[in-house]
Amino acid sequence: MLTFVLKRVLMSIPTFAIVAVIIFALVRALPGDPALMMLGGNIDDEATLEQMRAQLGLDQPVPVQFLAWLREVFSGNLGTSIMTGQEVSSLLVQRFSVTATVVLLAMTTALLVSVPLGLLAAHRHNSRTDYAIVLLTILKLSMPSFWVGLMLLVLFGAILGWLPTVGFVSVSDDLGRGMMYLILPVTSLALSEIAVLTRMMRAGSLEVMGKDYITHARAKGLPERKVLWRHVFPNAFAPTLTMVGIMLAGLLAGAAVTETVFTLPGLGKLLVDSIYARDYPVLQGALLFIAAIYVMTNLAIDLAYSVFDPKVRLT
Repeated sequence: MLTFVLKRVLMSIPTFAIVAVIIFALVRALPGDPALMMLGGNIDDEATLEQMRAQLGLDQPVPVQFLAWLREVFSGNLGTSIMTGQEVSSLLVQRFSVTATVVLLAMTTALLVSVPLGLLAAHRHNSRTDYAIVLLTILKLSMPSFWVGLMLLVLFGAILGWLPTVGFVSVSDDLGRGMMYLILPVTSLALSEIAVLTRMMRAGSLEVMGKDYITHARAKGLPERKVLWRHVFPNAFAPTLTMVGIMLAGLLAGAAVTETVFTLPGLGKLLVDSIYARDYPVLQGALLFIAAIYVMTNLAIDLAYSVFDPKVRLT
């Protein structure tokens, strides 16, 4: 097991290095001049502009800028925001807490709903229940998340007035009010994941149910509930777990739309704002932070997958 863990950790290092190079290249490829934006976007004094570029290190060749950035990253310094003057690391931690709360609640909700639904659909295969579940998942998959979010805002916020439509209150400051502000964005994100995971869980369960050991378990007189949860669930959930890791990392990286719709001060909104402002340190730091989360999440899923399927440790 230790060899398996070390191998997976070592495989993550080149992945992270390649991602760092791509991030730096993409950020530098963006149109616009951060120095010019710092000076208000319209200045005729070329000397002042050059001085600002030198102050931001933008007068150096790109490879020199990359090495300087990499050196600072390895020393734990992600730089300072050009626009706000805040340290990027503290800014990321502050915004990530909001995004992580929304994403983890959404994924937990999705798993709690999709696993029983997928098992139920497989257990009632070709019944009305199965058809209804499949129909609902197809219906949801055809609706974009941002559209669902807007519809939830209109229905529960504007028309019924049950939930707040804009703003944010931290759950650490006020748990009750904080949860009220999170219900709609969490529901919006969870609905998409429920549709995908339910279909995966259903397909995996149907495949497992055709195995000889399931027939043997039933022949021994094991109650159907125990057959489902003791034998079908662990074997059907292993492939779904891989998808959970990909979706979790994708949600962390792609929560920008939901955070924009619901005006949540999360990592995604910070990323969007830093793109508009050409705030290179924040943009690079946020992308690198998201990439690190993505790599670590997939590493954790690989390790968890080996628990469900011990054969994976031999590969």
